[in-house]
Amino acid sequence: MSVPKEAVDVVWAFFDALMEENEEALTAVLEPQSDAALLYELFGEAALYAASAALRGPCVVRLTRALVLGDSVWLEGEQVTQDTRETIGYVVFKVRQHNGGWKISEISPWHLEAVHYLSDRPDPQSDLSVGVFLTSYGLQISPTANLDGVEQILIGTMQQEYYPLTSIAKAVKIWRDFRKEGELAAHDQFVWAAAVHRIVDKMSLVEEPLEQIALLYNVPTSSVADAYNRIIRNLSITYFDHRYSPIPDPGELLRQAKAAGMEISEEEIPPTVNQPLPEEIV
Repeated sequence: MSVPKEAVDVVWAFFDALMEENEEALTAVLEPQSDAALLYELFGEAALYAASAALRGPCVVRLTRALVLGDSVWLEGEQVTQDTRETIGYVVFKVRQHNGGWKISEISPWHLEAVHYLSDRPDPQSDLSVGVFLTSYGLQISPTANLDGVEQILIGTMQQEYYPLTSIAKAVKIWRDFRKEGELAAHDQFVWAAAVHRIVDKMSLVEEPLEQIALLYNVPTSSVADAYNRIIRNLSITYFDHRYSPIPDPGELLRQAKAAGMEISEEEIPPTVNQPLPEEIV
């Protein structure tokens, strides 16, 4: 499959809107409810500057590689200096069709391989864009962000702990999906925030005592466990869940290759994919 011209055009439209600080144009190129749109809603243009590696300074971006996976197109941009054309970094855009057009759903300040393999991702200290993207350091909540109490507590705590922007966006998405139909009266805001935080850790394959999260939010461990269980049951959350996982699915490329006709056995696809998150027992 060739890359549609419209998918490329939306990337250039993004850079134009970002440089012009055009809020309406930026909103128009971002897929609603996507990671990119959430980052813009939560932290404003500063998050998009970090994600698109614009914090590396003046440069020229040229799209050099593309990867088509299912209904998504991943476009890699190489950043070069304006005078010597020396490569200073990379940026990747995930573009998807939405309501007949193409929209940006994810933006990451690294090369294409790093999208799918954590081991290929740069160190947070490698440059400012990567550092902000991987630690959320220095970002302020946008004054236009409409956050409820759980979101304010959750985002503030995750930033305090230097969580990546992607993890924060996924945490907010988990909470917003759950609050539509969950039994919110069962616990207070701090407990729900702690439970969502726990889910993000579990999905990131971070194994720490439940008591540590409870202590961080100053809430009973048993309450966090109950809230956590309610959320994962209600949303049927699995490892590497495409809706909420803050880390890449190690089986995605293999499944796409198999769907394209390559001979790949089921044994080659990591077994943890699509397994439900374990419930907490206290």
